[in-house]
Amino acid sequence: MSTPIPESTKKFIVSLNRALQRKKVYEIQHLYESEYPYQTSKHYKAAPWPTGAAISDMVDNDENFLVLYKQLYYRHLYVRKLAVDITGHFASFQNYIELFNILLGLTREAPEFEIPSSWCWDMMDEFVYQFSSFHSFRSSPDMTESDKAQLEKQPHAWSAQTVVTFLLYFARNGDVMPGMSKPTSGVEPHIIFEALGIYALIGMLRVNTIMGDYIGGIELVEDIDFSGAHEHICVPAAHASLHYHLSFAYLVTRQYADCIRCAREGLLYLARNKALIPRTYQQNNINKMQEQMFGILALATSLVPQSLNEGLGQIMRERYTQQLQRMRNMDLDAYKEVFCSVAPKFVPVSVTNDTKASLSEGLEMQCEVFLNEVRAVQKIPDIYSYLKMCTSINVKRLATFLGEDMDAIPRRLLYLKHKTHSGSKYSRKNRMDSKMLEGKKTKDTSSGTKTKETSSDIQFMISEGMVHIAERKKEKQHA
Repeated sequence: MSTPIPESTKKFIVSLNRALQRKKVYEIQHLYESEYPYQTSKHYKAAPWPTGAAISDMVDNDENFLVLYKQLYYRHLYVRKLAVDITGHFASFQNYIELFNILLGLTREAPEFEIPSSWCWDMMDEFVYQFSSFHSFRSSPDMTESDKAQLEKQPHAWSAQTVVTFLLYFARNGDVMPGMSKPTSGVEPHIIFEALGIYALIGMLRVNTIMGDYIGGIELVEDIDFSGAHEHICVPAAHASLHYHLSFAYLVTRQYADCIRCAREGLLYLARNKALIPRTYQQNNINKMQEQMFGILALATSLVPQSLNEGLGQIMRERYTQQLQRMRNMDLDAYKEVFCSVAPKFVPVSVTNDTKASLSEGLEMQCEVFLNEVRAVQKIPDIYSYLKMCTSINVKRLATFLGEDMDAIPRRLLYLKHKTHSGSKYSRKNRMDSKMLEGKKTKDTSSGTKTKETSSDIQFMISEGMVHIAERKKEKQHA
């Protein structure tokens, strides 16, 4: 016998359906961000929401609404850690396919219905989360023979190819794909499609990151103007996901200057917009990614020391006091500890139905690659410390201080200079935005020669056996 639906829940469902039909976006936003969490905490903390079949008569079998509602229904099962078997995974996937087909079929200039940006983000973010959750499930030792048989019947369900394909459709539909030219007709898509397109790109960054394709992920989001035209579109959770996954990708690909810039910008954005973060399940995700970005900063600055915003630097040192000291002494266990705490949950996409892969195998492999980089740069922090203390130093004397062969010093210095310089689109865009805020004219050189800028607070050159150091003047920061 089915559980009776509370009257307040019925009223919420009917109100949401009516608001969607009438395109009352602000009313939808209130119902979604306030009333839905309230109903969940009051009636469905440890129980699922009513099924689509149970509420169909209330909404006159509105097919579009029922598909949207079932997206919330399945998301609740995942968020509350309620039992989701293989049938539930497949049912949620099929509902997502129906939902995406509805959204992609809407009129681009004047869609038949609208949903708020926060719901758009939660929808895309949950899609990628369920993709990751499904692959964790299929690599679990608890898989039964019946589960394996069902997997063989539906090989494309939650496959990486299918997930990425749908995300690409949304990016193209919103005219936000990297390198994609604007439509010559001059008719731009409705804001909902641009938001879905931006969120799809961030989703693809996350998919590529948890699958280990860091370069592909970086290239996808380099054209997102997250401090300009696209800032008002992205909700705080989208900013957090973008900066966390992008800074991690930069860390693993050894682009430390970009890694530090990206993590710093993400943390500053979250600090400035703390009041905008909704008190929903996303709040815990944002707090976790914020903590992980501090860990990424600790790793990157310990390998290649660079200047940080004083406030961020202080918080980082307070949270990672012991680890930073141990990393200063090149303790590999400390690096491993922090890396494992900041890494995303990697997806074992190569698992077949006949094998049982360890969920930690991907993390262990990525961690070992990172530790190999740590072993290769052991003397870099010491070199930075010595250069900070003087205006010039003999290469031979520097080699004596470090206990290194004199011929190895130029290579170490070149590495330090290379890793504190950046020429990516992200850094160039970041510098242009800063100059615009200062009222300076800017010129976009993204299509021309890449110009690199240092993020270190010292610059140096080697001439005739001497290292000459010039400390950069720190620019005054204004509130």
